[in-house]
Amino acid sequence: MPIKKYIPLLLLLLPLFSLAQEQWTARWIGLDTLSTPNQWTAYTQKAVRTTKKKQVIARIATDSKYMLVINERTVLREGQLKRGPNPQDTYFDEIDIGPFLQKGENDITVITWFWGKEGFAHKNSGRNALLFQCEDTAFNSNTSWKARRMKEYYNPDGIQPNFRLAETNVGFDAGKAGAETWQPVTDFGAPPVAPWHQLVKRDIPFFRETELKNYIGGPLKNGDTLICRLPYNAQVTPAFTVTAPAGLKIQLLTDNYLTAGDPELASVRTEYITREGEQSFETPAWMNGHFVKYVMPPAVKVLSLQYRESGYDTWLAGSFHSNDSALNTLWRKAQRTLYVNMRDNYFDCPDRERALWWGDVATEIGETFYALDTNANQLSRKAIRNLVDWQAPDSSLYAPIPAGNWHQELPQQILAAIHGMETYYLYTGDSAMMRYVYPAVKRYLSLWKTDERGMVIHRKGGWDLPDWGTNIDASLLDNAWYIVAAKAVVTMASLSEDKTYAAQLEKQIEKVTEASRQYCLRDGVYRSPDYQGETDDRANAMAVIAGIARVTDYPAIVKLLKTTRHASPYMEKYVLESLFAMNAPGEALERMKSRYQVMIDNQYTTLNELFDDNEGGTNNHAWSGGPLTLLSQYACGIVPLRPGYERYLVKPMPGGLTVAGCAHETIKGRIAVQYTKTDYGMKLELNVLPATQVAVAIPYEDGQKVEVNGQDAFVSGGFIPVRGLSWIGIENGYMYFSTNIKGKYVFETY
Repeated sequence: MPIKKYIPLLLLLLPLFSLAQEQWTARWIGLDTLSTPNQWTAYTQKAVRTTKKKQVIARIATDSKYMLVINERTVLREGQLKRGPNPQDTYFDEIDIGPFLQKGENDITVITWFWGKEGFAHKNSGRNALLFQCEDTAFNSNTSWKARRMKEYYNPDGIQPNFRLAETNVGFDAGKAGAETWQPVTDFGAPPVAPWHQLVKRDIPFFRETELKNYIGGPLKNGDTLICRLPYNAQVTPAFTVTAPAGLKIQLLTDNYLTAGDPELASVRTEYITREGEQSFETPAWMNGHFVKYVMPPAVKVLSLQYRESGYDTWLAGSFHSNDSALNTLWRKAQRTLYVNMRDNYFDCPDRERALWWGDVATEIGETFYALDTNANQLSRKAIRNLVDWQAPDSSLYAPIPAGNWHQELPQQILAAIHGMETYYLYTGDSAMMRYVYPAVKRYLSLWKTDERGMVIHRKGGWDLPDWGTNIDASLLDNAWYIVAAKAVVTMASLSEDKTYAAQLEKQIEKVTEASRQYCLRDGVYRSPDYQGETDDRANAMAVIAGIARVTDYPAIVKLLKTTRHASPYMEKYVLESLFAMNAPGEALERMKSRYQVMIDNQYTTLNELFDDNEGGTNNHAWSGGPLTLLSQYACGIVPLRPGYERYLVKPMPGGLTVAGCAHETIKGRIAVQYTKTDYGMKLELNVLPATQVAVAIPYEDGQKVEVNGQDAFVSGGFIPVRGLSWIGIENGYMYFSTNIKGKYVFETY
């Protein structure tokens, strides 16, 4: 077989070859005592620098988290990703420490925080240890290092973080700081060695952080609690400076500490025991909320209260505006919700769980392309790799992962995940990732079977949860989700040159589609044969998105979706998307505002987990952010037609909006679109990126005139050539133009 056939596979495996050939000369080190939960250890090495290179790369690994200090300068406040690139292995960081080194002797200190427990996003190794490998081998971790158990840190009594969180509460007794002496370390061996096994390079940036900031206004006092307002829901590490007598307890937490006030759903908090005199402290444990609460004994004199914001290293680069202030608010809240649910990985919520539930993640990945800069693509790629690298021996895929205490498959969410992978590919053009995941996804899809009718057999998995709420037509949803996932796998198979399987799967998609039409279509809408509840809005929406519903079915489905309200915020995104797909943007925006009105009007800067009263839910839940994508993709009309924006479409569907504009970053550059309804027709302003081709859709009416950059382009039913502009034709009430010449374009209709 020709060698060129293997080239794509070889290119894909090169990073793995590089990893396998990595030479680890440093040693895993630690104190040869029992590793217990919430254990803090400081490691130190004093060594003379032997290289004159400005750039000096260090590779660092531990189980949970670490802080790096060199020559009394903080290099990194939060190093290490939560453990679990796969069920066995461990991440390592790579960082340039050259700017922090000096001539002669250097003092390196690494403080490790060992959680020592399983979580929904962390696999516990069971061992507190450190690995530090440097280009300047004088700094390599070995038995020349010293360590001390940091007894000033302790595990506070009382409510503990709920079982979903690997993180622990932080207790710090200032009177005990530095009391322990440095001890010799034990050599646990060079990588790869159990329990950390192979080391995998961190595949996302280090977290972004600010300097310490002041709160908004002064604190509000409620008994012994000072309540400080943040500018928005954020990931923060609270700090303070006080004067106090010794032995008093200060507590730090946020308004999001207990979901719905339930101790069984607790997040993290910090305790601090004072020493005598003036003292400053910043908790190393991030927390989130709109307010930070300091519980201060009366004898404590507060000198300053501050916070440091941190989070995933991406910027809120996207924007949306319209003449409807409610929709503007909804878009901004979705953007904030998205960002506060990103760190080591995507979350469903940043307090109760911090877990990568793929129903949420599929929505989040779609939002990133319109809300954030392209750095977010790295987190999407990590999430996708994690999912397939944690595939179970029986070929099932499950989430959240990485995980030490969860192994249950949510079947429909995994199909949504596969659909989300194709979304990632469309916006990034990352074909290598699609080829990487293809074998695992192919194995997973083979677990889904059809019956003698051609209908998908319901797969319960470990947790049978198509959506929250009632009146869930699970069988119809099975068929629709299977189809959209299978279409994504066809794309992956084609990229992997598996033409035989792609053709086989296309026939299977056709079979399931026809069976769904035959057995589920009733009076213009869709219900599976054995379903007894009220007709399901979410299932009919998915029938549209999957291509089960025909155009002739649309009027009845639109009518259904105007009145039926069963979907949770998770599935509501797909309901709204189906309305846009059925060319009913007015109905989509009307329903969007109706369903989200409580979230639009409330005091939060983020979106609730549940509609209306949100009883029992968080006020910052990722799955509620779907409207952000839809307002940018459909109302403003920007969507790639070919992977990586090689070709894209601008087709605003503003519904009743008179103004709708958005801008966002792509891998090709920044795109901006502005739609304005005018007295004489409409005006559409856009920019065309280099190395791309754009198709522009303009609403068509008989007798309409179109000008482009002030020149006639369509008059009396015919196209007039304009330099750089091509004519595509008229279809479904739109006329289509095309250009690949970069620059600004203004389309006006009369």
